Amino acid sequence: MNKKWHKYLVYLSLVFLLIALYQADYLKIPQIHSYPLFLGAIVLLFVGFVVQAYAWQASLKSAAYQVAFKDCIAGMGLSIFTKFIPGKVLIIVGRAGYIQERYKYSLSELSALSLNAQIIELWVGLSIGSIAIMVLNGFEKWRWVVFLLWLALNVAIFSKLAHQIVEKILKLILKKEIHLPQLSAKAVFKVSPYFAAYWLIWSLAFVCFINALQVTNVPLIWGLGFALATPLGIMAIFTPGGIGIREGVMASFLVLAGMEIASATTVAVSSRLWFLIGETSIFLLAFLVHSTKGSIAAKQAGNQE
Repeated sequence: MNKKWHKYLVYLSLVFLLIALYQADYLKIPQIHSYPLFLGAIVLLFVGFVVQAYAWQASLKSAAYQVAFKDCIAGMGLSIFTKFIPGKVLIIVGRAGYIQERYKYSLSELSALSLNAQIIELWVGLSIGSIAIMVLNGFEKWRWVVFLLWLALNVAIFSKLAHQIVEKILKLILKKEIHLPQLSAKAVFKVSPYFAAYWLIWSLAFVCFINALQVTNVPLIWGLGFALATPLGIMAIFTPGGIGIREGVMASFLVLAGMEIASATTVAVSSRLWFLIGETSIFLLAFLVHSTKGSIAAKQAGNQE
């Protein structure tokens, strides 16, 4: 495999990002009532992405893969836009591929760990988001749907039978034995606090974002709607980046929570641009980290010559 394939994957992801945003027409700037809150929402969003890289590093460490945090930042950040490539598989392979290129670990095993991390992310996000629909009124019909999805993720994480079935399916497709490392319950609960941390930070950022657009402030519990809507958008695998799904769930949540339909729609649609700013920030940081490491390596090589 070409050692530069990850670089080409990044270029491809940027193309699909522009296509997805153009087609969906999400680049609309909302009216902002509080710029300090809006700035706070962006800063918290960025911090959440940094913590997400810690969660990726913790997932690797739990499987005895020792990887520098800078590489986790670079791999995750540079691959952030691959979610806009239809199928959403490449975002899992992308961050794994970056690590594989630098540490020469098995790409298949790293990709399996990346998939495990993605499932844990969804599981923790839905768990946190479910708190809101359990506490607030008007979500009776939602509770069963979310519970069934959450239960399915439990099976995907903890069931050995499901694990074996996936391995057999991959063997039929790839025509070779594939070992997928399965995290034990102890390992899952050990890394879960890292995932919970960034979901809670993002939920707080979402509250700041809503309040930045609104004249009156909304309760903190409404922020958990972000932790509910985002996993549901990710699980819609045929929608690039969850565009449309996340916003629909988010708007519905806000309306049921008590917000007017027009305001809820504005917040939901505008949140795409807000989140894109955070994604762009972590992408630029990843690019800087990657470029700095490359420059240092090149300088060291030149000195050795």
